[in-house]
Order: sequence, then structure tokens, then C-alpha cells
Amino acid sequence: MGKQKSNWLKFFGIIAIILVLVVFIAQYVIKSKIERVLSTNLPETINVTYSDLHLSILKGKIEVEDIKLTNFGKTIKKPNAQINIEQLSINGLSYWNYLLSNLIQIDEIYLKNPNISYYHNPLIPNEEYLTSNKKSISKQIQIKEINIDKGHVLVMDSETDSLKFQTENIYLKLEKIVFNQETQTRKIPFDYDNYQINFDSFFGQLGDYECLTVKHGKLTKDATELTSLRLYTKYTKEKLSRIIPFERDHFNLRIDSVQVEKPHFGIIEDSIWQFSSNKVAFFKPDFNVYRDKLVADDKRIKPLYSKMLRNLKMDLTIDNVLIHDGDIIYSERVKVNRKAGEITFSKFNADIKNVSNTYQSPTKTTLNFDMLFMKHAPLEVVWSFDVNNLSDLFEFQAEIGLLQARYLNTFTEPNLNARLEGELDKTYFTISGTDDTSTIDFKVRYKDFDVTALKDNGKDKNKFLTDVAKLFVNKSSQSKKHPFKEAVKHNIERNKTKSAFNFIWISARAGLLKTMTVE
Repeated sequence: MGKQKSNWLKFFGIIAIILVLVVFIAQYVIKSKIERVLSTNLPETINVTYSDLHLSILKGKIEVEDIKLTNFGKTIKKPNAQINIEQLSINGLSYWNYLLSNLIQIDEIYLKNPNISYYHNPLIPNEEYLTSNKKSISKQIQIKEINIDKGHVLVMDSETDSLKFQTENIYLKLEKIVFNQETQTRKIPFDYDNYQINFDSFFGQLGDYECLTVKHGKLTKDATELTSLRLYTKYTKEKLSRIIPFERDHFNLRIDSVQVEKPHFGIIEDSIWQFSSNKVAFFKPDFNVYRDKLVADDKRIKPLYSKMLRNLKMDLTIDNVLIHDGDIIYSERVKVNRKAGEITFSKFNADIKNVSNTYQSPTKTTLNFDMLFMKHAPLEVVWSFDVNNLSDLFEFQAEIGLLQARYLNTFTEPNLNARLEGELDKTYFTISGTDDTSTIDFKVRYKDFDVTALKDNGKDKNKFLTDVAKLFVNKSSQSKKHPFKEAVKHNIERNKTKSAFNFIWISARAGLLKTMTVE
């Protein structure tokens, strides 16, 4: 009995030794194969170095320390991208699924402190960036989650050595990732179930003139929140006017925070991008806009907002857009050696419904605004249109409370050589129009209204023109029958090289002139 037990112990001992040897040999073979792939089997434009590689078959774990990946361009033989990763861990790799079912199954891919630097060169043809995506992968890959801890991305312009894009402290968690032969042909070449992204200090150039910064961002499947946004022109007003070929707004927009409920990004039939959300809210936007009218006019056609939405190259569905407690300052320079005229909208609030090009008629996009015009006059606006109406039919209704005319002088004196006095007690108007013409129904009650024409210096009174103006401008709306003066003006023609707001302005101006001038 003792001899039999001894034989069994020897047998299991030999088996254990063989298993240990098999594991040891397998680890050595697999590790050598990984090292060989990293050193010799990569494309000639890619170089990879690392300090150490650890492998555990029993745990299904691969860990690589201090990775440095450098990509060299084919057109210009210099490094155009570099990735440094303090630690890359692949955890829960199932060898059995790989051997028996041709499935690569991983519990987690973890990247610690990945730093990506990329030097964009416009001389490199786009095809060079696409070559690496043409190889087909026959195996299905399933990953329970990918975690990135404290990542950093930097994109530079190699020609100008200027910063194009940067963000820091990226924390990313992506769950239930599936990559296979079906998904790899799509624009988004994998499926996923859930995600969370946090980042700090985002900077991005938006074309040749504007930049965007975000202090902090958090993105999940349920909500997105961005804090301390700034969208601004990167040049001074003077420099922008010198370098642009035609008129362009110089602006500085600051927003305390933006919140997006239930954001959804996707692709329809792998061709049309889509975005949808229940609600997008902007808190405390502060918007300064400057336009230099001494620069050449931009003669390109400007579509109305209904057409802009209709012609978007994506499907957009936002049920509700809210703006809370905003401030807008619009300034316009018309004359040389004069300061810009200024108009303000403060305590600006908006409730916008159906910002979309996916709704069907008769659903309309409606914009409800309330604010203080020129810091004191209550202004309420209701603007509506149907995206599907090919004539771009719209209606714009406005109601303005007590407006002291002298507050308008910050705009009229430098730009129109006119000084205003008096009170507009109450103003109502409705503009109905299409992309071609509009009609306005204008109703106003005013008193003690006076216009003083100014000399070219913008300060002294031009007595002759002032006397002429008095012949044509009524001092009061009061009549024997009614305190309000009402007028209707038809066929106000739109200048399609001007914006939608210009169309609203010239329509309102036509109604105002008809009610305040002598017939």
C-alpha cells in the first residue's frame, strides 16, 4: 500500500513538473513572440521601445512598462507622432477562447499616463494616414472594459510650430467593446455599451480664425457637462480686419457651463452622422461681437436658419435648448476714426423648441426670448418656422416695454450721426416672411421724440439737417382717435448676402419709419 502511494506521488510530481515546464516554456515562447512582433513585425514607419515586459499565462496578464512608440512619415522622413505610455496592462486574456473559438476575449486593457504627441503636416497626402486601416482582422475581439488613466494629447502644426489641439488629465472608461469583421468596415469600427470621459484644459483651433477652450469636461451616456467654455477670435480686432478678405465677426464668447441631457451620437446606415438630445442648456453666456463694416462685404448667399437646418449634412434632433442669464454686446464700426456703435441685450433668456431637421410638418421650431434691450427696456420675442417649408416661411413677433431713446445713442451717434431723445412707451410688431420678402405690422406709442443730426465729427449739431429731420419725424404717436400709431409695410425685400438678423432689422426699421414719419 505504501509502495502504491509512493508511485502515485511520483506520478503527480512528474505531472506537476511537466505542467510547470509547459507553463514556463509557453510563457517564454509567447513572450519571445510578442517581443519579436514589437521589434521586427511592425511597419517600417513605426518604432517601438520599452523597458520591461511581464507575462503571466495563469493570470492571463501582459504588462509592458515605459512604452515609446514613434511613427515616421513616408513623405517626410521625420517623426510625426509619438506615444509614451508609463504602463500598458492587458488583464484577463482568455487563451482557451483564442485557441478553441478564434475569439480574443479580454477583461481589461489599462493604460497609465499615455501621452500622445502628433505633428500635423498639410503636405502629407490623406491616403498615407489611411493605409494602416486596410488590413482585415479575421478574429473577433471582445473587451469588457478599456481604462485610460491621466492621458494627455498634443497636436502641433509642423509648418508653423503652433498648437492646434491639446487636452490634459484624460480619464476614459469604455465598456463592452466588440470588434469583428462586420464592425471594422464601419466609420466607427467597433460597438460599445457604455462610456465615461473626463478631461481638463481642452484647447482646439477651429479653422483659421477661432479657438475653443474648455476648463473641464465630463461625458457619459446619460449626460455631458462642460465648464468654463470660451470660443473666441484668436486675433485682435485690428489684425483681423487687416487679414480677412471680407467682413467677418470678431467675437469672444464665455459660458459658465453647458449641460446636455441624454446625448446620442451615431451613424445611420454607416453614411449619415446623427446627434440627438432631450435638452441642451447654456448657463451665463457672455457674448461680445464686433463687426468692422469698413472691410469689404461678403457677397456669399446667407441662408435663413430654416434652410441651414434643413441642409445640414447630418441628422440633428434637439428637443429643447435653454439659455440662462446671458449678456450680448454687439458693436459695429462704420466710420474711420470713430469708435464702434454699440447695442446691448442683457439678462438674456431663451427657450427654444425642436432644433432639428428630422421632425415632420407641421412641427415647428420655436424660439422664445426675453431680455433687457439697452440695459433697461424689456424685450420679448417669439420666432417660429418650419424646417420643411421650402419657402422658408417664418413669423417673428416682438414686444418692447418702455425704451428711453437716449440709450440708443451709443449706436446712432458714431454710426448714423444722429442723436435721439424721447420715449417709446410700448412697441409691438409682427414680421411674416419668406426667404425673399417680408411684411411687417408695426404698432408703437411714443412721445417727445426728437432727432438731432450731427456734423461729421459726431459731436456738434448740424442745424440744417436737424431742421430737415424735424419736418419728417413726428414728435408723438398721439392722435385724436388713438395713442398708438400703427402701420403695415409689405414687400420688404431681403438682401440674401446679409444675415437673418439683418432681414429682421430692415423689416423692423421699415415699420418704425412708417409709424414715426410724416405721411
